[in-house]
Amino acid sequence: RPPPAVHSVSSRKQKDFSPEDLDNDFKYQNLFEVLFSPDLHLLSAMFEILPEDQQGEPLLAATLRLVDRSARTEQIMKACVEMEVANTLDASTMFRRSNMSLRILKMHLQKTGAAFLQDTLSQLIIKFKEEAEARRARGQSFELDPSLLTSSDNLQQNVKDMTFFAGCFFDKLKQKCTQDLPRNLMCLLHQLRLLSEARFPNSGQKVVAGLFMQRFVLSAIEFPHHYALADAPPDASLQRALKLLCQTLHALSIDEAFDRGAPLASMNPFIKSNARSMKDLLSAVSSMSDDSWEYSDPKQVVVLSRDVPDLLRLIVNKMEIIERHAYLQEQQHEELRGSFLRLRAAVADLTYSASYSSGVGSRYGAGPAAPAAYDDGG
Repeated sequence: RPPPAVHSVSSRKQKDFSPEDLDNDFKYQNLFEVLFSPDLHLLSAMFEILPEDQQGEPLLAATLRLVDRSARTEQIMKACVEMEVANTLDASTMFRRSNMSLRILKMHLQKTGAAFLQDTLSQLIIKFKEEAEARRARGQSFELDPSLLTSSDNLQQNVKDMTFFAGCFFDKLKQKCTQDLPRNLMCLLHQLRLLSEARFPNSGQKVVAGLFMQRFVLSAIEFPHHYALADAPPDASLQRALKLLCQTLHALSIDEAFDRGAPLASMNPFIKSNARSMKDLLSAVSSMSDDSWEYSDPKQVVVLSRDVPDLLRLIVNKMEIIERHAYLQEQQHEELRGSFLRLRAAVADLTYSASYSSGVGSRYGAGPAAPAAYDDGG
């Protein structure tokens, strides 16, 4: 392992970034060309140092805005789908790991499908919340686990009411998917189904359900405040009710009834009676005769003034880790050495520093230029 990288910050004033620079300065295009390459090698390396907590979400959002602005959205999203399928050993485990490809796809779906989710789910979530609050006022709940029922609860009534609401959500989903689901989202689901079927025969429905239902629709239902469908996080009782609803719809989406004697086994009649309709829905959202994307002017993508500085700060401060990750990947991808050197040169062109060295033990030698960490207050 090489010693820590050494950064010497120049006293020269750094150039302020403005979004218009993306269209007028070739240095930014050099950076995006190497960082957002469809082989995803360097993007994968960068995600090794991207925080997974709430601190990382703004950086991820900034990265995706820059992907959109550089007109590379289609190739990056399709490459993420290919990576997810290629790196999965069993179709049943796809989209269950919190990795780079899933994080990118999930945020892209959340952004691209925001209007769809709002139109499809917002009013139903409000009605479900109102019913849950009315029950709580009566000392009741939506609980389906017999061992967790309150003295005021009636299991049969709870099953009946949960079946009603699950049906409402499913019916609304069927209606809106055939009308308003964004075309580019359907293109991704179409590619996902084809690739997964080629590698894991007869897995298409479950794989599409894993991304579209579990990581998109059901995530929005269970955590509506993360998708601008609620002003505040649900309280404990509503969160429990939403979780039960999502568990029911998830079981329906993967066509797996609950085990006999399981707490939610009472929802199996709903699952069985709607299984065919769910298969038809998942087939409809992932089947296209023409899977060409709809394009919009990338210059219309709103980029924040901090997006590039924040991204450069992250890369500069973690250059040694990116280098180490690139070296490990280079054992399988010989072209990665050149890609890393190009990344370092592109970053150096956009930053101002007196000197930079990767350390005596650097596998790639001293840096050609001087990337400097941005001032946190800048």
